Amino acid sequence: MTTDNPLISIYMPTWNRQQLAIRAIKSVLRQDYPHWEMIIVDDCSSSYEQLQKFVEDLNDPRVTYTHNAFNSGACAVRNQAIIQAQGQYITGIDDDDEWLPNRLSVFLQHRHQLVSRAFLYANDYVCKGEVYSQPTSLPLYPKKAYSRRQFYKRNIIGNQVFTWAWRYKACLFDTTLKAAQDYDTFLRMVVAYGEPWKVEEVTQILHVNHGEMQITSSPHQFSGYFQFYRKHKSKFDRASKKYQLFTLYQIRNKRMNWRTLLTLLSVRNSKRLADGLRGR
Repeated sequence: MTTDNPLISIYMPTWNRQQLAIRAIKSVLRQDYPHWEMIIVDDCSSSYEQLQKFVEDLNDPRVTYTHNAFNSGACAVRNQAIIQAQGQYITGIDDDDEWLPNRLSVFLQHRHQLVSRAFLYANDYVCKGEVYSQPTSLPLYPKKAYSRRQFYKRNIIGNQVFTWAWRYKACLFDTTLKAAQDYDTFLRMVVAYGEPWKVEEVTQILHVNHGEMQITSSPHQFSGYFQFYRKHKSKFDRASKKYQLFTLYQIRNKRMNWRTLLTLLSVRNSKRLADGLRGR
């Protein structure tokens, strides 16, 4: 049942980032829509007393904090929070990001799209460690309007979505994946519930202190993304498979022989190859 004043659940996993997590919580407290609950799950941080005290001192029944006794990983902690959610709708916030005050109210304005759409997502501002006075002074990270052709090649959605809580509970994060967990969950939602809807308003500041929004080239990330590819390979058309396999080579930072290069050659991959050569 939909109400005019629905409860929105917000999940936030955190681990050893107290100051950043406090900034994220403060941005939720500034929301112009007040009917929400925030479920914070700390994945056994070694330093957590300041964060725990901050939540206690808030004395706000909407904000709950749990410090786990053992480390279980980001996906398990997200699922732990999502399962506890009591709201009609749900969304998440990464502990190093922050919301603009209109984040929840903007999504609510577009909630009617969820009748036939899997979830909502929105544009972000990007902060690469700089000091700013107004969010509008930050560069925009514009996201593409959804298209299957693009989404089945890469995650064009970002790191968070807004949807019915029951849908997230039906599509929990895959704890066996070492990478692309968000992409995996969003892809399963799209398959199950339909194409998502992009909201044009900017509602979040994405903090990217390392200066680059790209997949790291670690063996851990490679094996995780390879798991993701094998899991969803049957859904991808030929062009998407070429793009995904090219991405795997990029993550691994492995040089392709001429036969592999010819096999994966496409207009888009040729541009990526040229961009990579120019960046060396």
